[in-house]
Amino acid sequence: MLFLAIITAPSIITIIDDTADVSVFYSLSEEEEENACFKMVITKTTEDNNSFFNTLQSANLGYYYKTYPKPHLNFTAPPPDFI
Repeated sequence: MLFLAIITAPSIITIIDDTADVSVFYSLSEEEEENACFKMVITKTTEDNNSFFNTLQSANLGYYYKTYPKPHLNFTAPPPDFI
């Protein structure tokens, strides 16, 4: 509801009074953008990424890469008997 009120307020004020200054509503977003300050933090990690790759090598990745055998393709059975 607050968002709807902020969006529609300039239109409603302009309809009621043509001499009203509604530029304040449009400059609110600009003030937020001017005050935004971001700091980039870069940290150096000492962890060894090889432990991650070692766990991947030891894991059974056949199902992950879909290299497992498909036994349903080799399954041959006669059709069912009709009753």
